[in-house]
Amino acid sequence: MAKCRVLIVLWTTGRCNLKCRYCYASESNEKYDMDFETATKVLDYFGNQPMKIQFAGGEPLLNYDLICKVYEYVNKRGYDAVFQMQTNATLIDEQKAIQIKKMKIAVGVSLDGPPDINEWLRGKTKEAVYGIQCLAKAGVKTNINSVVTEQNVTRLTELVDFALYLGNIRGIGLDLLREAGRAKNSDNLIKKANDEQLKSALNLLHERCELLHKQTGKKIVIREIEEAKKRLSSSACNKNYCYASCGSSYVILPNGDVYPCGSLINKSEYYMGNINNTPLKYIELAKQTPGECSECDYFSICPGGCPSRMIVNGVEQEEKNLDCILKKSAFDIAFKLRE
Repeated sequence: MAKCRVLIVLWTTGRCNLKCRYCYASESNEKYDMDFETATKVLDYFGNQPMKIQFAGGEPLLNYDLICKVYEYVNKRGYDAVFQMQTNATLIDEQKAIQIKKMKIAVGVSLDGPPDINEWLRGKTKEAVYGIQCLAKAGVKTNINSVVTEQNVTRLTELVDFALYLGNIRGIGLDLLREAGRAKNSDNLIKKANDEQLKSALNLLHERCELLHKQTGKKIVIREIEEAKKRLSSSACNKNYCYASCGSSYVILPNGDVYPCGSLINKSEYYMGNINNTPLKYIELAKQTPGECSECDYFSICPGGCPSRMIVNGVEQEEKNLDCILKKSAFDIAFKLRE
């Protein structure tokens, strides 16, 4: 049986060229770059097993040279690794897009809605669109990740049209708000969407994707619905929410400190050690099933809510957990598609 990949998140830099109103990482003091020596120590430490290497931050492309060096080092050493990156795309030009294609980096772009919404929440929308267009020109397809807030939840359907216009978007994923960093600053007016808004948004997103597919032949999928479809059709369903929930995730900061998830940085109880002083501590985030999950029709196949988001948000204070609303709504849609 093939060994499962371990997720290695290289926090290439703590710097970012945007000031997203909800950024959970804004309180981090990791505002400098990872050096090549630290990166190689990470790669050598995990080099005896298959790796999924994710470039993150901050904005990972602010340390673009390191990304290229990591790719070259992995290939030189013959490590079994695949690459992915979550980026705001604002620093991508034609040359970088060509190199990203060459390095076979799977790209996810953060985009929170149509241009006016994205500009208010994130900024530099023009630059992000140009970056995505450069990826398209280089033949790189990508996915969009959208943080759902009260400000954009009712306009997410417009994101489908925007994605269709961009041309190289395969799918859209929804990320629920983490109440940390700038999101905790009431001056920014950033709030969570409520359960009815979230349920309605997911259904409208699905309907819009289906309509545009019929009209244009171009398919854009919703990540949460696709996952639900797979779980409904699987005879043996893994209930792990993510790599961190099965103890296979290591987020390495520029100074070498390691945590199981980027949302838990600076929480001492989740500190796994430093790559310069191995071995690292093993941490498996506890699976959490808040609210009425145990009574849900999909309980046997649902992975539950995001463990780290529940830790950050303090889920016990919520009457209903939005993770449950999102998952159940996705399962409901996927179930109807089978009929």
